[in-house]
Amino acid sequence: MKHSSIARSARLLPLSALTLTALIGASACRSGDIDSRAAESAPAPAAPSSGAGGAAQRAARARPIPPLAPEPWHVPVGPTLLLEPGKGMGPIRFGAHVETIERLIGEPCEEKRQESPHVLACRYSAQAVEFFLTDGALTSAHVHRLGRPFHNQEPKPDFGIFNGRFPGGAAIGMLMSAVQELLGKPKAVHPIKDPNPYDTIEVHDYDGFSLEYDRLGPDRVVLGGVVLTAPGAAKPASSKAKAGSQAKAR
Repeated sequence: MKHSSIARSARLLPLSALTLTALIGASACRSGDIDSRAAESAPAPAAPSSGAGGAAQRAARARPIPPLAPEPWHVPVGPTLLLEPGKGMGPIRFGAHVETIERLIGEPCEEKRQESPHVLACRYSAQAVEFFLTDGALTSAHVHRLGRPFHNQEPKPDFGIFNGRFPGGAAIGMLMSAVQELLGKPKAVHPIKDPNPYDTIEVHDYDGFSLEYDRLGPDRVVLGGVVLTAPGAAKPASSKAKAGSQAKAR
């Protein structure tokens, strides 16, 4: 009997040691801490064995590691702003005061600028939108694509990603054909021949809003800007300057 008990204990001993080793290893993995010196000094893995196991090891090592995104990380920020011609965008309606805009955006205007004695501009670079108030009330809003310059002063930040779109799905960055499939043909097209900071080549007019198309490459023209205008209000001066003096009706 004693001989049988000793034999069983001898057989269980390696299993217990292996179990203890596995538990210690699992605890170390869960910590998530990596010692770079240990990683650098660790010996190279042994050559994979032949068969299915070796093939699996080779496939695991060959899997590429995704690169880290460079700064800044461009993501939409702020509230979702649905572009509604004749009404405004999201909860921000035409007629709103600057205090209301700042409260709904969630932060003060990044830049306030008096465009004229009666027009105040409230501008946000990360949210990629500018609000224009006439005599204290919102009359126009200008949305921008990612990469358009915010201003020409140093440092020169760019507009971020606008967090919104039209109710039908048309959005900044779309190709002209896709936008027209969703919004229809414009009432008029204004070609832009002079160089400009946004690389805008055409402005398309619709009822209550205008679309600005930017050339980003030889064969790539995308929706780069949207100007919403309150009923009866004039476009902001910055948009008028890009519209050109000749309009070609379609």
